[in-house]
Amino acid sequence: MADIFISYKKEDAGRVVRIVEGLRAEGLSVWWDHGIAPGSQWDETIQTELKLAKAVVAVWSENSVSAPWVKEEAAVGKNRGILLPVLIDDVEPPLGFGLIQAADLRGWDGQAKDPHFQHFLGALKAILSGERVAGMDAPRRRKGVPWMFLALAAVLLGGAVAGGLLMGNRAPVEVAVQDPGVVPGPAALPGNVAVPAPAANGSAPAVVVPGATSSPAPAAASPEDDRLFAAAQAARTKQAFQDYLISYPNGAHADRVRNILLTCRSEQREAWEPGGSAQPVRGVSTESDLTRDQACATASTMATRQATTNCRAITGNVGFRNGRPSVQSATCDCTLASYGWACTIDMPARCDWEQRMPQVVEVCG
Repeated sequence: MADIFISYKKEDAGRVVRIVEGLRAEGLSVWWDHGIAPGSQWDETIQTELKLAKAVVAVWSENSVSAPWVKEEAAVGKNRGILLPVLIDDVEPPLGFGLIQAADLRGWDGQAKDPHFQHFLGALKAILSGERVAGMDAPRRRKGVPWMFLALAAVLLGGAVAGGLLMGNRAPVEVAVQDPGVVPGPAALPGNVAVPAPAANGSAPAVVVPGATSSPAPAAASPEDDRLFAAAQAARTKQAFQDYLISYPNGAHADRVRNILLTCRSEQREAWEPGGSAQPVRGVSTESDLTRDQACATASTMATRQATTNCRAITGNVGFRNGRPSVQSATCDCTLASYGWACTIDMPARCDWEQRMPQVVEVCG
């Protein structure tokens, strides 16, 4: 059982997987219903995970705010005092959840150092530790910079660059740019931007951000990494690309897969779905001069032939294929007549097949 239960709408899985990856990268235990096929145990599994979770994250989006399942799961978390809503679209939470401040991950690109994600992560860890989070004051958004400030910054920056051109190889000029509307988060970059002198070939100077680190190099692709990515490309379905990210969240193709997921769209395809039916068949033996065992064997053969004939009658129609008849043994009922043994057998029979069915698939790329 996982500590964190993610409630979301299926259509948002391509974006929700980033949240799942981000939390797992922090060493947190996360459960979401990706990859679980609906069935007799599906509801029970969700109910069990929801009951035992220490935190419930409800992902509010344009799709989920009207989804009954998401609202019901969020209500369970709210009643238990462990609900943490997250906005990924510019929407109002459903009725009954408006008083609970939601974490703001609108436009989040999956970077762990993003201050909004760090703020969300801090509130989530507080809930997991047993603290009650009455509300979340999301980090202040960057406000528009006044045009006078922009003009002054442009003049200072231009002067610094010009000074560098005139002074040759003298020390770089540092220009302090501070936006008063920004409250630095735990991963906010320093405000001082150093503008060095241009290179000797006259190319534009590089902007150096003190304390910033370069992005880590992508991981080398393993044969299994490449195989799963090739399979996703061949299938071109959202499910296949999400399966890749779940197996290789930091894989060699992970960034490319995330970009591909942004192109997903609904498309109708035809697929072969398994099907079948069961119906008993009867075999009768009326041949003369047979022993009891011979008459039973004849009746059994007749029943098997009938099962094959019935199955072919169904799967011979357009839209069916791969008919597979089967029978089970049964007790033979025999009586001794004037001509010999008359035997009857009723055998359980089944016909399995594949049927062509239209389905809507999320296709990407």
